[in-house]
This record gives sequence, C-alpha cells and structure tokens, in this order.
Amino acid sequence: MLHNADPPQRNSDAAGEEAEPEVALPKTSLRDRLSDIAWPLGVSLGAILLWEALCRGFGIRPILLPPPSAILAAMLTRGDLLFANLWPSVCQTALAFLLSVVGGISLGILITYSATVRKGFYPLIVLSQVVPKISIAPLFIVWFGTGAASSLLLAFLVSFFPMTINAAVGFRMVDEEVIAMARAFTGSRWQIFRTIRLPNALPYLFGGMKISITLAIIGVIVSEFVASQRGIGYLIKLAGGLLDTPLMMAAITELSLAGLALYGIIVWVERRVIYWQPASDVEGGIGG
Repeated sequence: MLHNADPPQRNSDAAGEEAEPEVALPKTSLRDRLSDIAWPLGVSLGAILLWEALCRGFGIRPILLPPPSAILAAMLTRGDLLFANLWPSVCQTALAFLLSVVGGISLGILITYSATVRKGFYPLIVLSQVVPKISIAPLFIVWFGTGAASSLLLAFLVSFFPMTINAAVGFRMVDEEVIAMARAFTGSRWQIFRTIRLPNALPYLFGGMKISITLAIIGVIVSEFVASQRGIGYLIKLAGGLLDTPLMMAAITELSLAGLALYGIIVWVERRVIYWQPASDVEGGIGG
C-alpha cells in the first residue's frame, strides 16, 4: 500500500540554484598601479631628454631656454634661496585652500537648506567670478597693504568659487524619495545630512578640492607678482628682471612639484575617505 507523502523540500543550494553573487568593487592590482606611475614618468623623462638634446643640438642660449641640466644645477646651487621663497608661498596656498574648503562647504550647506541664500546670494557669488581677480589685486594692496593679508585674500577668492559650487551640487544631488523615506522613519535633519547628503556629496567635495588647490596656487603667485617682497612669485619676477632664466625656470619647477604634491595629498585622502567607490571613480569626480 502506497502512502502519499509530502514531497521533500528542496534546498536551493542542493538543487544547484546559485546564490546571487556578491557585488565586489574592482580592486586595482599592483601591476596597474605601477603602470599608472610608469607611463607619466616615462613620458616626462622622454620629454626632458628631448628638451636637453634640442637645446644642445641647436645651440640655444640659456638666457632664452636653458636645458634641464642647467635648471637642475640652479636648483642644487641655489636651493636655500628657492626654499626660502617657496615655503611662504606653500603656506599661503595651504591656508587659502583650507579657508576656501571651510567657507565653500558652509555656504554650500546654506544654499542647500535656505531658499533665501540660494535665490539672493548665489547669483552674487557667480557674478563675483566674472571680475578678473588680477584687476582687483591693486585694490587689495591699497586696503590691506603688501603683506600676507592681500595675498591670502586674493588666493581665497580665486579658490572659493569651485568649492562652493561643488558643495552645493553635491548636497542637492540626492534622490528625493530617499529623503522622503528617511523622514518617514522620523529621521532628523542632522541624521539625514550626516547619513545621506554628506556621503553623497563627498565625491563632489573632493572634486572641488582638486580644483581649489590649483587655483589657490595661482592666486598666491599672482598676488606675489603684483606686490610682494618674498615668495616664489616674487623670485620668478626678480629672476626675470635679472634675465636669470635658469633661476626662473628652477623656481617654476619647484612650484610645479609643490603643487603636484599638494594635489597628491588630496587624492590620497580621497581614496581613503571614499573607500566604497572604485579607484577610477574616486580619481575622477568633478574637475578631477
């Protein structure tokens, strides 16, 4: 006599049903990282060798275009002079950058949460960027003198705008359904900002930082060109007046290396703060 029995329950794993694969972020291999470093270094080294060969082959005078060897010699023999003028420029750049980050993020938050600020001050912020900063540099000298204050203020105004724009866009680029769901679960404004808006805005914020740090360097150098008794911009202007082209190129080279180092620090921090995104996305961002 056959007895009806309930069919045995199938285990999804025993039946061969594959579980949904976990989504893992692609990791950059050591080979890819070395390739990312080797290509820029190789191209740069090739350009330097070609530059050296052309200067020597065509007999170009150093006063017009010094070869890289002459620039390196100037960097080694006048290292103390270069560092003494580079250090204040780097400090001014870092301080102006930090002020632009704090001010830009603060204003971006106000633009996000206040319609009055968004409608009243946002157009004025955009309008302030239309005026070339070099044209108002003499006014800063009249108001604040030829010291560090005018240089810092000019660098801050140059680097402040991209930080504000990126912060405002990042804080507002959030799905409203997510915000509505968080409010439905009685999420406070601070909780929504901390857990939703801020993580969503981090790529935009770091993108703005990358732009701001480069513009801060430009602002400091421009202010030192106009009126300053120290700084790498002042040294470049002085070397140009003395027709000391190797020294001028050495100052430009050290300034470029310092700017590259500051930019690299931001990228390094970004990779560790935005750890949930692939490296390609982190290195991109707005303006990255």
